[in-house]
Amino acid sequence: MQGAVIRQRIRRLTRQQLSGGLRGVERECLRVTPAGRVAPTPHGEELGSALTHRYITTDFAEALLELITPPVKSTHDVSDWLAAQHEFVLSKVDGEQLWTPSMPPAITSDRQLLPARYGSSNIGMLKHIYRLGLANRYGPRMQAIVGIHFNYSPPPDLWRSLPHLESPPTGIVAKRSAWIMGQMRNVRRLAWLPTYLLGASPAFHDTLSQVRNADLRQGRKGTLYAPDATSLRMSSLGYTSALQAGLVISANSVHEYVRDLEAAVHARHAAYGKIGVRVRGRYRQLSDSVLQVENEYYSAARPKRRIRRGERAATALRRRGAEYLELRLVDADPFEPLGVSDESMRFLEAFLLYCLLEESPPMAADEYLACVSNLDRTAWRGRARGVRLIRNRRRIRLDNWGLEVCRAMRPVCEALDGGAGGEYSAALKAARASLRDPGLTPAARVLDELGDAGWDHQAWGMEKARLASRPPRARPNAARRRALKDEAPASLARLQAMESAPEPPFDEFLARYLEKG
Repeated sequence: MQGAVIRQRIRRLTRQQLSGGLRGVERECLRVTPAGRVAPTPHGEELGSALTHRYITTDFAEALLELITPPVKSTHDVSDWLAAQHEFVLSKVDGEQLWTPSMPPAITSDRQLLPARYGSSNIGMLKHIYRLGLANRYGPRMQAIVGIHFNYSPPPDLWRSLPHLESPPTGIVAKRSAWIMGQMRNVRRLAWLPTYLLGASPAFHDTLSQVRNADLRQGRKGTLYAPDATSLRMSSLGYTSALQAGLVISANSVHEYVRDLEAAVHARHAAYGKIGVRVRGRYRQLSDSVLQVENEYYSAARPKRRIRRGERAATALRRRGAEYLELRLVDADPFEPLGVSDESMRFLEAFLLYCLLEESPPMAADEYLACVSNLDRTAWRGRARGVRLIRNRRRIRLDNWGLEVCRAMRPVCEALDGGAGGEYSAALKAARASLRDPGLTPAARVLDELGDAGWDHQAWGMEKARLASRPPRARPNAARRRALKDEAPASLARLQAMESAPEPPFDEFLARYLEKG
C-alpha cells in the first residue's frame, strides 16, 4: 500500500469531514454462576425480549448475551452505553457474573449451552432454528467463543467529498458502496494487524476443543496455551469453519459479494444433508446449504446496512447498497470490564478510516487465501520473533509491515485529533510500541498473569468476572440508564404484538424467506 495516496486524500479533506462518523459496539459475553459454570437460567423477562429489545439480546445461547450500543458520535458515548448496559444486566441476573475473556469457561456438557429462544413468531422461530443448525454443524462449544464487533460509518459529508470510483458516476448510494467494498478489501489485507495488537486469547480450557497441534502447551488444571499466540479465537482452532476456509466471497463489489453469498446459501452440502433439515417433525437447521443464511459466513468484516423486518441481509445490500462496515475480529479485552477500551476503539476507528482512504485494488482469489493464511499465522504465532507474513507473494516481517502501516496511518490520526499529540495519535503510539515489543500486547499480558499467579484459565477467568462485577468508576449517563429501564417492558409489549398478529404457517414462511434473493 502506498502512503502517498492517503496523504493526498487527507489534504483534500477537513477534520469535520473525517471525524463526524458514527461508531458502535456489539459486545458478546456469557452469563456464569459464582462457581464459574455457564448460567443454566434462561434470558429472563426482566432483561426484556431478546427478539425485540434494541440494546440487549442473545447470541447463540440463552446464557450468551449480546449488548448492542446505538450508533453514536464519540468513543466516550460508546463506553457510556456499555457501562449502562453492564450495570443494568448485573442488576437483573441475581448473583450471576459476566465472563469477560473471549474463550469460555469450562464446559463439561453441550447441554450447558441451550440454543437461544425468541418466542413463537415466525421470525423468532427462524432465529432459534438457525442456532440449532449452528449447533448441529459446528458444535455448541465453538459458538460460546465471544468477541467484540466494532461498527463504523464515516460522516455523510465524506462520501460527497471522495472521488468517484466508477465512470460515469452512478449516484451517492453506488459511490458509498464502492468505497465501503474497497475498505473491506483493505481490512482483509490487514486483518492480522488488529489481531496482533488486540488479540487476548492465547489460552483456553481444554473442554473447549479436542484439537491439538505442535503450537499448544499444557498448563495448569486443563489449561492449554500457545506461547506465541495472539488470538486463538481467530485461529483455525477458534470461531472458524473448515468448510468455509476455502470459500471465497468476493469483495470487489456489492454485486459480486451478494452473488457469492447467495450462491453459498443455495448450494447444498452433502455433510449438512446427512444432518437433515426436518426430522420426525422437528427442525434441525434451516436448510442443508453451505450457509443457512448469509450471517453464517465467518469473516473478518462485513458490509452492512439496516434491514427491514423479514428481509435477508443480502437482499438489503443488493437493493439499497452498503451503509457501513462491521469489524468482527476483535477479542474481548479481559482487562477491561466493558470488554473494550477507549484507546482500542480510537485505534480501530483510525484503522478503518485508513482502510477506506488507502488505495484498494481488486482482490483475486489467491490474494484472499493469502490473507486468510496471514490471519491464521498471526493468531497462532504472531508474537514469535521474526514471524513473516505474505505480501504481494513475498515474505515480510510482521513487525516491519505493521510499523509501515502505522506510519501511513499517522495523517489519519492527526486529522482526527486536529493536530499531532491527541488521543488518536496516542492510540497509534501504543500500537507502534506493541509492534516493537510483543510483551506489551494483551495476549502477552494474559500469559504473564497466568504464569505469575499460578492460575489456570478457569480460575483466571473467574477473577476477571469478579472484578467486572464491581461498581464502575463513574456511573453511566442517567438518560441511558433510564432508556434501558424503559426498553425492557417496551420490548415485551412489541413481542406480544408480534405474536398476536396473524402469520402464515412457519413452513410456508421459511420457504418464502429462503427463496428471496
